[in-house]
Amino acid sequence: MPDFNLSALLEFIGHDLSPVCAVIVFFLIGYVVVGLPVHFRQGAASRDVWGTAAGVTMAALYAAFLVGVYPVLHHVSAAVAR
Repeated sequence: MPDFNLSALLEFIGHDLSPVCAVIVFFLIGYVVVGLPVHFRQGAASRDVWGTAAGVTMAALYAAFLVGVYPVLHHVSAAVAR
């Protein structure tokens, strides 16, 4: 089993995972991490509001990563490999 490293994870997120699947996964992670604890503390209405806000924020962070950070990381790793 190969060792885990951050560059391989970033390569998987930025290149191998389709953008639609990645946005859905990031949205679900944000919704579950924020929405479920809020549901138990403040109720279902708060879960929907704060969970959706967290999911949209996570999806926006993924989009920012895909547009701004990933091309730079890919360019640097390609330059180092030469």
